[in-house]
Amino acid sequence: MKLNTTAPLLPLSSETDLCLYLLREELKNWKFFNHLRLAGLDGTSYQTDLSTAILLLAGFSDDNHDIHNFYYHLMEKLGNQMQSAEEAVKYALIAYGEIMNRREK
Repeated sequence: MKLNTTAPLLPLSSETDLCLYLLREELKNWKFFNHLRLAGLDGTSYQTDLSTAILLLAGFSDDNHDIHNFYYHLMEKLGNQMQSAEEAVKYALIAYGEIMNRREK
């Protein structure tokens, strides 16, 4: 079934929408640079780190080291599970849910 609409399927706040976009891009970047590492290439000086922007949008303070560690482990786990760039939206939603659950604790 094809939808003929330009309206979003879920009404999201602009902060949530931006956070999901950044998570999607972060996961794709993580996957790309992980493949470079596996091929024996070091591109870490070119790798972007969107963690601070994402976590601030999600409502965390910038100095929370525990959430940063959680975030990096989450990106590593989901980046390894993601098989293709087409799955980035799915894994961004999973990551967002995990981050928001962590915020509520």
